[in-house]
Amino acid sequence: MASFADKLFMISLILLMVSVVVSGVGFQFLKWKSQVENELDEEPKSSSARKKAAMDRQDKSLKRIGRSYLFWIALGGMLLSVVLSELGG
Repeated sequence: MASFADKLFMISLILLMVSVVVSGVGFQFLKWKSQVENELDEEPKSSSARKKAAMDRQDKSLKRIGRSYLFWIALGGMLLSVVLSELGG
């Protein structure tokens, strides 16, 4: 039973990482250079405007993660594996 709980936890952890990349963060790190160049080409913004834009992007990412079914399935699998490991001794 403990072996099954361990495998379930690892699968859920991998699923959680995949859901965060797909739903929330995405592949922004690949587009980062182009975003920086676009920001440099635009009119100079104030520091507070850049920070606000960055915070807005992060908030949208977190909302997408919260609405993701994969995220909640992964969390449920992790909780189930913890319960199984406790019951199994």
